[in-house]
Amino acid sequence: MKRDRWWLPFLAVGVIVVSGIGLLYYNSPVRNKSSGPLDSATTTASSRENTALELVGQQLPEFKMTDQKDQELKSSNQYEKPMLVVEWASWCPHCQQQLPIVQQMYEKYGKKINFVMLNMMEKGKETKESADQYIKDKGFTFPYYYDRDQSAADALQVQTIPSIYFVDKDQEVTRVAVDHLDQEEFEEALETLLNN
Repeated sequence: MKRDRWWLPFLAVGVIVVSGIGLLYYNSPVRNKSSGPLDSATTTASSRENTALELVGQQLPEFKMTDQKDQELKSSNQYEKPMLVVEWASWCPHCQQQLPIVQQMYEKYGKKINFVMLNMMEKGKETKESADQYIKDKGFTFPYYYDRDQSAADALQVQTIPSIYFVDKDQEVTRVAVDHLDQEEFEEALETLLNN
């Protein structure tokens, strides 16, 4: 009887391995990428896989956003100066690390560069109230707007947040950052933007 069931331990191990692989696939950012920009928002995708990088050297796509008074604006309203465009959300840990550096850059460069901070809204995750409360709690003073229907994220090909776009005075995207920038890298990118 025992000899007839020698294969049972191997079957148990096989079931566990197949289940583990299935779970990894089900939760992988590559699989989720096709579902929309937010599904993999908190992952750090490889730069080679991120289509937002394809915008470098291109004209900034026009997008719409909403201000705190619920007025709809277009990105073209910001064209009189170079722009820094950042898509972010208050719940995103990478954004929480990056936004204090953005604030420092705003304090230094806010008169020379238009800062367009786009809060990515998502049902059940980010609301106007949660974004406003986060900004207030952190004491941030940079201007921010709401990407209510994620149409700006779609136009900017956002796959991960924060996604950071450096745009010169001719509306050309000169650099896209999808990984964390420290203060020195950020300042260097803004100086390059101003000197173009």
